[in-house]
Amino acid sequence: MTALRDALRENGVTTLHTVAVGAPGMIDPATGALGRGSTLPAWHARVPAAIRERLGAPVVLENEVNLAGIAEHRLGAARGRDTFVLLWLGHGVGAAVILDGALRRGASGGTGEVGFLPVPGTAGLPSATVCDGGFHSLAGAEAVCALARGHGLRPPRHASAHGVHAAEAVVRAAVAGEAGAGAEAFLEALAERVAVGAAAVASVLDPGCVVLGGEVGRAGGQPLAERVAGRLAGMSPLATEVLCGTVEGSPVLGGGLVTALDAARRELFTPR
Repeated sequence: MTALRDALRENGVTTLHTVAVGAPGMIDPATGALGRGSTLPAWHARVPAAIRERLGAPVVLENEVNLAGIAEHRLGAARGRDTFVLLWLGHGVGAAVILDGALRRGASGGTGEVGFLPVPGTAGLPSATVCDGGFHSLAGAEAVCALARGHGLRPPRHASAHGVHAAEAVVRAAVAGEAGAGAEAFLEALAERVAVGAAAVASVLDPGCVVLGGEVGRAGGQPLAERVAGRLAGMSPLATEVLCGTVEGSPVLGGGLVTALDAARRELFTPR
């Protein structure tokens, strides 16, 4: 709260219209509350109410991957498209689903929770509370790091050995040709894993376009997207273009800004 107030003061803002907040996990479409399945500590669920009470502004709470999808739709790779899926590859995996120009959240806010998607190639099945064994176990950051190690690759010296920053660094190094002899085989294996999730999404939604986002997706860039497209074409009869995210900076922040601006515009320009 202090950081938000400081930012407002530094930018000369005295009145807030809407605050958009991104969070991992499911957001109940009916209440706007953070639902079960979030990895955040319990106190995070009280943050939107605290902002409303202390700053007197409406708060829109949205899944962070959905915000990134909104950003790619309005500002990035999917601009001008009515239907696509953003496949987020970061610490965990997720998806934002845009159909006919609208973000789809599902009955409980769980649309896009592909980390729980049962897929071949894992040691087991996910549970209702833990996504280990689902697509997360193939394409989450720890899985990407393990895959890299299996091909003899290591994160650059400036990166940690584990976690999303390590996964991002090793993928970026592999794409740049700086990761050693196993880089090409690693990228092909990673593309095959990502294509498994993309094929499942395509078979249900037929979006025509999948955008790779998140730290790993952005690090892989167009070279990874092209490999995934090639693998996907061999798995699915549905024509599906694969692109890399292009929103500069934080796509979650960008989607939050678009969401808040849309709320302000609706109030200003809706006839009363």
